[in-house]
Amino acid sequence: MAFGNGEALRQIGEQLGRALEDLSALKQQVSDQQLAIDQIRFDTTAAINTGLTENRAVIRDGLTRANETISDPLTQIGSELVAIRGGIGQLDNQIRAAAAAAVQRPAPEPPEEPEAAPIEDQKPAEPEPAPEPEPEAPRQVEHDLETLRAAAGVSAATLHAHRDTWEFLVKHAGRDQHFHVPGEVQDVVGDVIVKVSGPSLVAILTSLGGIKDEPGVAPGTQAIAHHLHQRIADTVKAIAVSRHAGGSADPVTIVIDDRPAPDDGSDGQSERDPDD
Repeated sequence: MAFGNGEALRQIGEQLGRALEDLSALKQQVSDQQLAIDQIRFDTTAAINTGLTENRAVIRDGLTRANETISDPLTQIGSELVAIRGGIGQLDNQIRAAAAAAVQRPAPEPPEEPEAAPIEDQKPAEPEPAPEPEPEAPRQVEHDLETLRAAAGVSAATLHAHRDTWEFLVKHAGRDQHFHVPGEVQDVVGDVIVKVSGPSLVAILTSLGGIKDEPGVAPGTQAIAHHLHQRIADTVKAIAVSRHAGGSADPVTIVIDDRPAPDDGSDGQSERDPDD
């Protein structure tokens, strides 16, 4: 009987041993599967992040190319339109000058008078018409040579102005032999930023100086020419007072953008003495 109980216990022990081995093998399988799942999750996350980064780079590159494809031609077209308008303005000025010269041509000389008739046939002589006044010679405009010399020494000045102001300068100074239309005109929301050379500044000053003092020019044109001439001349005169050559000095910048002074919070009335 005791032998039978020992055999049963041995079998039970063997079964428990096999169960423990199976449990250990099962734990190992679960651990391996967990590692596989973690590796799959890691690889998936890395692939998603890599794909998003590549997509963002492709989208950003596409937007940059689209912006360059659209902005550069528009800027070039704007520059060409300004140059065309300047050419039209030059042609218009030449036509007006030719018309004015035709009007100022001297009248033809009157034909020679016939020989005097006999005294008995002579009639009272009619008074001779007053001679027509000779056409006035072209008015010579005086320029500040010191300011023009300072302008000629400028390598390049950066001009900030509205597109219409730049068109006015091209129209009236474009016919001068020293004016050169810049190769690049940056357009920033209706304003232009353009590099103007020293010879072009000389052409602008001489052209505007002639317009602002020329009789017969429209008041609006004279007002614009006078303001632009004064603003550019003031900047160039500052260079003439403190001239400096080389790259260590600040570049020349001309800004045509007058604005009202900022509001300081006062009511606009000056303080008065209490005794007043």
